[in-house]
Amino acid sequence: MQKISPLRSSIEAFNKFKALRANKTDKAEKANQAAQTNPFGITFKGTVIQMDVFEKTEKADKAMSPSLKERLQNTGKLLASAWVGTINKFSSFKTNAIAFGNKIKDNTIAFGHKLKEIGNTKVEFDVFKYNVSRLQNQPVSELKSLLANELQGVSNE
Repeated sequence: MQKISPLRSSIEAFNKFKALRANKTDKAEKANQAAQTNPFGITFKGTVIQMDVFEKTEKADKAMSPSLKERLQNTGKLLASAWVGTINKFSSFKTNAIAFGNKIKDNTIAFGHKLKEIGNTKVEFDVFKYNVSRLQNQPVSELKSLLANELQGVSNE
């Protein structure tokens, strides 16, 4: 009996794994090549399906060229479909244009109202109205009246 060292057994296992891996990659490459040569080839779990499985549900009993009446009916249907599609496109275009105009009108009216509000506001720019050094020089009675006026203005708002 021959004694197998752990190193030798691991090398043998690696070589077996390497051979199996190479075999799998060869199969995958062959399947890829088959799928590339057959544009309708489908791979299913590594196997290339090369046959089309479509069945005709109706048998072709009729002649290859349709009759004149059928061609006129088909042309009429095609023209009617195109006409309805055109009407729908124009209708949607008209609806969108009206909605856009209404939106512009509403925004313009809102902007006008905002301008009126801004025009009616009173802007005060008195930087030195409550300057500390100025307030220190005023008598207490005036300070009371200023405070009462400010508190009244706050309560009104």
